[in-house]
Amino acid sequence: MYAIVSTVNVEDPEVARTLLATEREPLVARAPGIVCGYWLEPIDGVGMSVLVFETKEHAEAAAKYPVPPMPGVTLLSLTIREVYGSV
Repeated sequence: MYAIVSTVNVEDPEVARTLLATEREPLVARAPGIVCGYWLEPIDGVGMSVLVFETKEHAEAAAKYPVPPMPGVTLLSLTIREVYGSV
């Protein structure tokens, strides 16, 4: 398995949380090879997500997918990492 690990700058956490549920989660749920996804609470304005995919190819394709921007949320970093273990 491979994960997309992203950090974002979040201007308004409550607005971002609402948009996450209505805009981003439904889109990610349809991604080929998605296993699970987690969006973590912003700390000092920086949020993080971990999206796990069945293969590296699925993760790479998802990372390249042109997702619509979310107002007040700016991508800071995105990396693809192999999942070494899970429980």
